Amino acid sequence: MNVRLSKMLAYIFGIGLPVLGIVRNWTLPNGDPAGFFIDLAAGGFLLYGAWKTGEKERSGQRYLAAGWGLTVGLIYAGIEEHVRNLGKEQALAAPIAPEWVIGAAGLALVAAIGGLITSLRSTRKH
Repeated sequence: MNVRLSKMLAYIFGIGLPVLGIVRNWTLPNGDPAGFFIDLAAGGFLLYGAWKTGEKERSGQRYLAAGWGLTVGLIYAGIEEHVRNLGKEQALAAPIAPEWVIGAAGLALVAAIGGLITSLRSTRKH
């Protein structure tokens, strides 16, 4: 595994996070503008990191790793919030069962950790 895998995942997450944030805001009764901004920022950081890595792999790696670090933290915080709200009325009124949301976020967390690890791999020729 190398930085190219991390870059490919960054493009997928960088586009997917804001799109899923829009869908989430449309399905929530009160909306979540702060949550959408967070998704947009994480997606922007990942896309910027992937773009910088495409220009110069070695120097762009730090931006990609920073984007992944932010994304891992945000996904983890989201899982923690969903687990805390399990069984509450707002979670039960959601269009998707909270258990499915937590499971999908857990898979996304594993993929994001993989992206972070591969972005930290050395690009030096041995």
